[in-house]
Amino acid sequence: MKNAAKTGIEDAIVAWVDANRTAGIRLLQELVQTPSYSGKEGRGDDPTTVAGRVFEAARSHGSRVETQVVRPESENVIEVIEGPGKRAVVLEAHTDTVPEGDPRLWHDGKPFSGAEGFVEYLGDRRVAVEVAGGHYEAGIRDRMARIWELRKEKRLPIVYGRGSCDNKGPVVSTVMALGALAAALNATGGQLAGSVIGAYSVDEETNATGIKSFTCGPDSWLGRQGFLGGPVDGEGFLKEVNGIAMDGSYGWVPIVGHRGSVQFELRTRGRSAHAATPHLGASATELMAILLLHLRKSEERMRGQLLAWLEQSLLGPPTFAIGTTIVGGGIQAVAMTEEGPRVERTGVNAVPNWCQATIDIRFPPSYELSLADTVDSIKRVIEAALQEVPLADGWSWELITLGYDPPVALARNFDEAARLPLVKVARNRAAQILGFEPHLETAPGGTDATFMIHEGRIPTLVEFGPAGALSHDNHEYVEVDSVIDGAKILALTTLDLLGLAD
Repeated sequence: MKNAAKTGIEDAIVAWVDANRTAGIRLLQELVQTPSYSGKEGRGDDPTTVAGRVFEAARSHGSRVETQVVRPESENVIEVIEGPGKRAVVLEAHTDTVPEGDPRLWHDGKPFSGAEGFVEYLGDRRVAVEVAGGHYEAGIRDRMARIWELRKEKRLPIVYGRGSCDNKGPVVSTVMALGALAAALNATGGQLAGSVIGAYSVDEETNATGIKSFTCGPDSWLGRQGFLGGPVDGEGFLKEVNGIAMDGSYGWVPIVGHRGSVQFELRTRGRSAHAATPHLGASATELMAILLLHLRKSEERMRGQLLAWLEQSLLGPPTFAIGTTIVGGGIQAVAMTEEGPRVERTGVNAVPNWCQATIDIRFPPSYELSLADTVDSIKRVIEAALQEVPLADGWSWELITLGYDPPVALARNFDEAARLPLVKVARNRAAQILGFEPHLETAPGGTDATFMIHEGRIPTLVEFGPAGALSHDNHEYVEVDSVIDGAKILALTTLDLLGLAD
């Protein structure tokens, strides 16, 4: 009898999503057309903001909807379909985006158009984006190219604009999934054996204050609701709560890990002198250039040293981004304008006595060292390479650790990850809707799953979301069909994870 009831709910979910396709696309376009930089996502009671639009869409489902203030103009929106007990599935999607950059590099100078268009796969990891008469070709990640090779269709409809893929598309998939679940349960009289929580969090792109407020510690939203206090397994993870971090991704491929990150600041010091007599000074920017170039040439050797205690079988080897930012000398301020960056300088006729640059390193886990010891070991390897550079009189340098986040690995390898219940359920439902079985992948960058796993101790898919590309770049887009299909996949996955109440 319960199987028949579940089948009825499944059919109702799919029917609701199909019936609400047009409304879902319209919501996606509205969200893209509404800028939501980190810290400026808006309030739930302001319908002109992304937070307000999501709040209204969620409230239309008849579910319990509330907000959590993170900053005065930055609120998490939380939707709950309540079930008995403290079993739960958390579907988390961030609502903020990175800035659009130079508007002139977007079609018609409109990075927030939300226009409909098409993407065509050209082969060899390249796509053509077509929007309102414009045609733009770009390279895509290997992971997304593999999905294109699995699909029959090579030309698909898209929505274009900043945040379409990262992360308005995943937000809409989540909103529609909860809408479909609420409608299907209401139509059939069914009840889930636990709660579904849609968490639309803020500030993922910068300081992750939204997910921290939602999931980290007893005073978080989940903690106050009692979802973090249930039984745990032998590794300390909650047995009755599962999570999925929704992010612009590779078309509903389960992502089972991402590397950790550590950011260092390299500071160089020199000696000032008049630019007419540079031999009397010691240029801090010249030293910085020498040090950064030496690190670049030393990457392979440093990578080999790090792999003595880092495990790369799931997440791959560490990577080095040398000189992600750099500033020095008489730089006073930098302002972005329509014509490009405007730099305010003083002292252009002086040898600079200071310079600072940042270094970003992504690393797989160590099963021998703690996170803090891993970061210290990475720092020592970099310092050893820097010490190989001879210093002229007046030169000095210092390496400072700015911050770090841990790697996430749901298992030690892909075979182990494929056997995890959460991964199996999501993969099976994706295969049902997509028509092919997606492989497993890891993500190159971090997601909010870091905090759900390490702080909330919630077993969480690291990333799961609709297909798109060029996030954080010009001509960002998300595939419309993938957003709609994703609503079905998420709702059915949630139904499987929770089951029906007796």
